[in-house]
Amino acid sequence: MEHSHLCFLVFVLAVHLAGGQAATDAAARARFACNVSTPCDTFVVYRTQSPGFLDLGNISDLFGVSRALITSANRLDTEDGVLMPGQPLLVPVKCGCTGARSFANVTYPIRPRDTFFGLAVTAFENLTDFGLVEELNPAAEPTRLQPWQEVVVPLFCRCPTREELSAGSRLLVTYVWQPGDDVSTVSMLMNTSAASIAAANGVAGKDSTFATGQPVLIPVSQPPRLPPPRYGAVAAADSGVSKRRRGIIVAASIAGAFVACAALCTAILAYRRYRKKASVPRLGGTPKLSWTKSLKAFDSNSSIARMINGGDKILTSVSQFIDKPIIFREEEIMEATMNLDEQFRLGSSYYRAKLDGQVFAVKPTKGGNVSGELRMMQVVNHANLIKLAGISIGVDGDYAFLVYEFAEKGSLDKWLYQKPPCALPSSSSSVTTLSWEQRLGIALDVANGLLYMHEHTQPSMVHGDVRAQNILLTAGCRAKLSNFSQAKPATDADAAATSIDTFAFGLLLLELLSGRRAVEARVGAEIGLLWTEIRAVLDDAGGDRRAAKLRKWMDPALGGEYNIDAALSLAGMARACTEKDAARRPKMAEIAFSLSVLGQPLSVADALEKLWQPTSEDNIGIGNAVAAR
Repeated sequence: MEHSHLCFLVFVLAVHLAGGQAATDAAARARFACNVSTPCDTFVVYRTQSPGFLDLGNISDLFGVSRALITSANRLDTEDGVLMPGQPLLVPVKCGCTGARSFANVTYPIRPRDTFFGLAVTAFENLTDFGLVEELNPAAEPTRLQPWQEVVVPLFCRCPTREELSAGSRLLVTYVWQPGDDVSTVSMLMNTSAASIAAANGVAGKDSTFATGQPVLIPVSQPPRLPPPRYGAVAAADSGVSKRRRGIIVAASIAGAFVACAALCTAILAYRRYRKKASVPRLGGTPKLSWTKSLKAFDSNSSIARMINGGDKILTSVSQFIDKPIIFREEEIMEATMNLDEQFRLGSSYYRAKLDGQVFAVKPTKGGNVSGELRMMQVVNHANLIKLAGISIGVDGDYAFLVYEFAEKGSLDKWLYQKPPCALPSSSSSVTTLSWEQRLGIALDVANGLLYMHEHTQPSMVHGDVRAQNILLTAGCRAKLSNFSQAKPATDADAAATSIDTFAFGLLLLELLSGRRAVEARVGAEIGLLWTEIRAVLDDAGGDRRAAKLRKWMDPALGGEYNIDAALSLAGMARACTEKDAARRPKMAEIAFSLSVLGQPLSVADALEKLWQPTSEDNIGIGNAVAAR
């Protein structure tokens, strides 16, 4: 009976949410029409939800807004902590016109099992409409979304008109109507009047209401002060109740995680409890433990020994791919990063940590992520793939730290999209952009890493998330692929699976050429798609005109320090990689070989520069004979 009641409630909720989407389709087009040409800064109201969106880190990643801005907008005391579900938060966004409608365009990387409907209704909580997401992403197939794709999600918003500004409405906050809401309660929550809400949304009177799940505009004179958030976990070392509470919230947020990860966490937790009872010798006086030596301390009946001797064997298998396999203490990592302070952050996922005089990149992770990346380390070992140096499991066993080798220059996106790049504490270089030779070398490094995964592992592996922020650069500007959480085997039944990486690699080539994102959410303009733009450049039948158009399209930071024939070849290669028909995309072996030749200052390179350039008949010369086996 309880099960049937639960199913009924889920069904009712789904009907409500879908009804909200239907209601937004017609009403939102009028309510959020573009009637102010100048962009503005405003807010949307987002409610914390489980699983996945109970902390500012994940919410900031979802909206592409820093945690510091969300913290400031909501007058929070800390950026850390796990919030209770249903907490309303102000999220700052930049609002502008896209065509005839007013949106805050957010770039979102597709995750496995994502759908446009699920994004609109669940992740973004009806702040967008799935039909509009489809409309603004014509290159994405709604029924076959790929993990490598970045799509544009248009969030409903509007800037105040001159008349609304004169009436005292400095901001129009986007608010999604909740079950049980009425205009009077919402006006109290947002510190405005019911009449103002009715007027801003074009409804008849102040007592009008809206459909559940419908986005509405809330006019305010200043950012509202929402109720203080309630936390589900408090960082108090001496509070046993807080730890238990935190465990409940975290457990709820990672429901559905991989069974293997649960086994791993349980085993390490058993090991920690065992260590409290028995003295385990340290190596060299350091607070770290050697995998192979410390595992011998367990008797055959312990839970970790049973796991190792059973079918999983995660720890022993991964150790062969780590130069000095070690288990770090949690306290050591927290001290090295000052409790994961923002000043130690490297990109969106990693933190810089100096452990025993050596610098590492530490990645906090939860749930099944640790299992996926550890399993990947059992398969790969290549100079252009980031290496795992060790691991640390949290005291409660609900999270982990993966410790990787450190890449001194940080992630590639900081060098491509930011002019100049963010200052890195470990980099003494005064160079503010990547040279042509460096970009060509980065492309070759990534191609070699993917070639190894596609053709030299058993089974063949697909990275699944090739993009600039997952490419790390060493002090010598050598590229290393990182973040294997989306990696998976390419089975015989899915022989074309590696073409996913090929498409993503083509997008990366376009970003290296242009210095811009493959998918750009441009305020006041249409969405920019580099793989569409490059076709318009290369479609010109005249060779001189094509070269001139490409020079104009390329990253101006390069100046004229590159060979235009080589640039045309690279652009043609990118076009071939981003073919809509996956069967027509080249293999990574062809790509890696061509890049290796293209980077050589030899006459043979001149002969192959034309290989990937389009002919006047609009064909791409892929070169069937070019292969590296």
